[in-house]
Amino acid sequence: MENEAIKDIRDFNRFYTTILGVVNNHILESDYSLTEARIIYELTDSKELTAREIKEKLQIDEGYMSRITTRFVKSGILNKNQSKNDKRVYVLKLTTRGEEISRLINQQSDRQVKNLIEHLSKTEQEKLVGLIKQVKDLLVKK
Repeated sequence: MENEAIKDIRDFNRFYTTILGVVNNHILESDYSLTEARIIYELTDSKELTAREIKEKLQIDEGYMSRITTRFVKSGILNKNQSKNDKRVYVLKLTTRGEEISRLINQQSDRQVKNLIEHLSKTEQEKLVGLIKQVKDLLVKK
């Protein structure tokens, strides 16, 4: 059963990433990779985080996180300020431009999911959401 489960899960992953358009390494027809969009999302959701906090939450390579942070600072998407509590730590915060990019990515993401499920009845949508929650519950390490 294990080999069949692995095959089916990998098949679903390919199916879902194709539907979302992640295969082309950019999400929602934006200039940002899935990882970059997730970093923007995390900063939107939490307002201020350190690069280390984001790196640990998303399990990103430290060098990759550093390159993205540097590029985002240079392009005016985020600010990197020294922590008031610990001078060795830098806090990341989206700029006004970064917040606008976040808003656009979130709108596109909402539209994408809406288009994906709009053909389903309300009952089918509820069933899908329930199944997704079950998958998350099963995969969370306890």
